[in-house]
Amino acid sequence: MRNFLMMATATLALTACGGEKTVYSDAEGNEVKVTREGDGDASEIKITSADGSATVNIDSGGTDAKLPLGLAVYPGAKVVSTMTSNADGKSGGMVVMESSADRDTVVAWYRKAVEAKGFKIESEITTQDMRAISGTKDGGSFSLQVAPAESGSSITLIAGEG
Repeated sequence: MRNFLMMATATLALTACGGEKTVYSDAEGNEVKVTREGDGDASEIKITSADGSATVNIDSGGTDAKLPLGLAVYPGAKVVSTMTSNADGKSGGMVVMESSADRDTVVAWYRKAVEAKGFKIESEITTQDMRAISGTKDGGSFSLQVAPAESGSSITLIAGEG
């Protein structure tokens, strides 16, 4: 957990300041090196410590969303931003999309798509403003949140291994 917090903090700090290479160390002298390549719209951030390394790719407004576990972008949706990561050989990703489809249509499409890939839906939440489903398959998991937007739906899909 400590490593995850260090990685997340370092990633956010480096993204915000636009630095290219930063080394963080704690009171015990443990170091985490964070490097960033790219501009503000598309960046690759690599975090390296004695425990291993992770790479995070961030793309705002990108169209090439690569999600793990065979999951896909909703048909016809506009990709607003993407983030992918790879740590210890396991990948994860998040894509934020906008679609003219309503939230029930989007959730129904994803439910059918993930069940066809062998995922088991483990939770479903419906509120006045949002619908969400999540599930697992063979050590992987996904979470989908769909909320109303000005002209349809705002969709956030997160998936990862491990």
